[in-house]
Amino acid sequence: MAGKWWKIALLSLIGFLPGLSYSQNYVFAQLGGAPVNTNGWNLQGSAAVGNILTNDNSEVIVCPARNTTSGAVFFNQPINLSICNKWKAEFDFRMFDGNGADGLAFCFLEVPPAGFVTGAGLGIPSSANGLKICFDTYNNCVSPSNTRVPKVEIRWGVGYSECWSQPTLENTSGEISYLRSNDYNRALIEYDNGNISVSVNGKLLLTGNQSFNFTGYLGFTASTGGSRDNHSIKNVIVYTDMPPSFAGGVNGMASGCAQQLIQLGTAPNNAYNYSWTPSAGINNATIANPILQLPNNSDTVQTLQYFVRTAFQSNPGCYSSDSITIQVKPNPKINFGKPAICLQDALAQFTDSSYTRDPASFPFSYQWYFDDPTATVANPNTSTLQNPSHIYSAAQIYQVKNKVTSAAGCVDSLTLPFTVNGAIPRAGMQISSARNYCNNENLYLLDQSSVNFGSTTRVDIFWDSVADPTLVETDVTPIIGKQYLHKYPPLADTIGRNVTIRYEVYSGISCKNVISQSFSLIANPTVLFDSIAPLCSNHPPYQIMEAAEITGISGTGTFSGTSVTSAGVFTPFTAGQFPVYFTFETSRGCLDAISKTITVHAAPVVSAGADLLVLEGKMVRINANAIGNDLQFQWSPTLYLQSDTALQPLCTPYQDITYTLLATDTNECNASDTLYIKVLLKPIAPNAFSPNGDGIHDTWQIQYLNDYPNSRVLIYTRAGQLIYQSIGYTKPWDGTYKGLPLPIGTYYYIIQAGNGSEVIKGSITLLR
Repeated sequence: MAGKWWKIALLSLIGFLPGLSYSQNYVFAQLGGAPVNTNGWNLQGSAAVGNILTNDNSEVIVCPARNTTSGAVFFNQPINLSICNKWKAEFDFRMFDGNGADGLAFCFLEVPPAGFVTGAGLGIPSSANGLKICFDTYNNCVSPSNTRVPKVEIRWGVGYSECWSQPTLENTSGEISYLRSNDYNRALIEYDNGNISVSVNGKLLLTGNQSFNFTGYLGFTASTGGSRDNHSIKNVIVYTDMPPSFAGGVNGMASGCAQQLIQLGTAPNNAYNYSWTPSAGINNATIANPILQLPNNSDTVQTLQYFVRTAFQSNPGCYSSDSITIQVKPNPKINFGKPAICLQDALAQFTDSSYTRDPASFPFSYQWYFDDPTATVANPNTSTLQNPSHIYSAAQIYQVKNKVTSAAGCVDSLTLPFTVNGAIPRAGMQISSARNYCNNENLYLLDQSSVNFGSTTRVDIFWDSVADPTLVETDVTPIIGKQYLHKYPPLADTIGRNVTIRYEVYSGISCKNVISQSFSLIANPTVLFDSIAPLCSNHPPYQIMEAAEITGISGTGTFSGTSVTSAGVFTPFTAGQFPVYFTFETSRGCLDAISKTITVHAAPVVSAGADLLVLEGKMVRINANAIGNDLQFQWSPTLYLQSDTALQPLCTPYQDITYTLLATDTNECNASDTLYIKVLLKPIAPNAFSPNGDGIHDTWQIQYLNDYPNSRVLIYTRAGQLIYQSIGYTKPWDGTYKGLPLPIGTYYYIIQAGNGSEVIKGSITLLR
């Protein structure tokens, strides 16, 4: 933590000076250095680090010598005067270089200023609530304005006015003229439970009394009006009546290895209580000097920050805090390689593979132990090399240990069993079947090797030792019963060839045994299956022609899947995704298979509506219906239709007609239905007939009336007597009444055809 040296020095001073009290000795805030360290301070408005009397940027110019400028510098940590009710501030200030305007104020404000006022306001906003210690160089309360200045003022409340009747020291006798000068003056402002005092250069100038029971911020404001002056400060230090906090370490940092004990804090004081956060890894989070122990399972430095809060036992609300950054260094990630040797091998070479990603952990140091009871001075049982070797004289299991220490002193160790195997192993293998293999099949090889002591250490499998001796698979961790998988590449022809597997088994560097086994590799078919265009659910059965075997090898292909026959006839019956599988088997039993998914779209459902009867010359709407997505419609023929693309068009037919409705969706699926419209022509009644038995016009024939099965015909005499009536006109009138011929004359008729047609009235002449 930058600047923590002064905390350490202060604590040391407090600890070794007998009788020194803790009153107002905690450094709450500092603003100083060259250049000025502004950490924790907010500079606003015209405030900036700069040079007036120096050239090392050790001054803060709160307000420069320009007309109508203002600025502020406030510490960003608040202080609660209702709990921590004592503080003092020391600082150097200077007001000069212009013609005397306007002044500088040290403030304790409830809210730090975000905007300022110029001139007489000294930069203090009208809404600012709190304490203002003002060094005013322009008198706005009397005339002329250059009299009785500079002034020292103690102001409190909301806003600021130099004319308030609150404590004020005016320069009536010229004794404080030095407050505005080319030199810096040292100010001391003290607050003790409402008692306020202002001293400059060691002399008390002004006192006042006003308590502030709220949390606020300490800082400076300054401004100019129509006149100009530089207003600058430096060497600011604020002390408070707080217990000092010290988290420990050097410059706020401490480090240790994983699980190592790290001392935090400082010597305890019975007048204080302590609280550490976080508490993880701390043996007691409520003491001044706890012990920290943290894990680090990673391979890099882990950085954590711990905070201590120190409060008075008598006033726990008044506390200070400090922090320490802890670096937990990683232990080496230890590992080493064990050689695979047998008894007849001369030397066991061990290989260290310990690592870390922390560059500061290097170099590592090593301590090996070989667990060899027959070790000698010439063949020692220990080594400090990174990659040592050792000669073993007996076939048995040893416990080899390596201890690795990092440059930071972090340690890890590892003990691994190490086997010196016996003599030459016995190689053994079994392939998954004695039959021949298709070259697209997985061949499984089962290890059946053994050794008289220990285990096999390596296997080399030459999968095609005659035709391709470079096709080798090596396993350095073999065990009896382990299975190996291999698949041969496609053959260049459809005939096949012989393959020899060579199996080499090791139990050490020089201990090896070899066996071989041959078998026939048979060509397999190769099938392709092109994509099938989507079908509609009302499509007729579809013969799949997109699948085939492409090498020309003899065999049989079959299909399978939902709604598909073995011959490849697919019948769509509903919408969906339908996987179809094509398998081709050669005459020698080798297979290849492939699948494709056929997409079936739902076909539209369409109804042209019920057949219609329409009166001649009348308009009717066709009540068709359809179900589908984004359907388009087409009626044919288009004759008599108001629209041939509407689902329910208006129609004015003049003859019987049959329509077909075709509905097509966005997937080009369609469906159709037909509709018959019968046109009812207006009945035509003759105005005369001659029922004389000559076979010509013997009955009154009404044309088109047969199309109206529920029609009603009424015939009256001239006197209004009803002489004929019928429901339907299946038997035309023959000019009789009750079986007797009627006389020649004129008769009157009413035809009620029905179906919404108009009533037809007229007269008919009966002739003989």
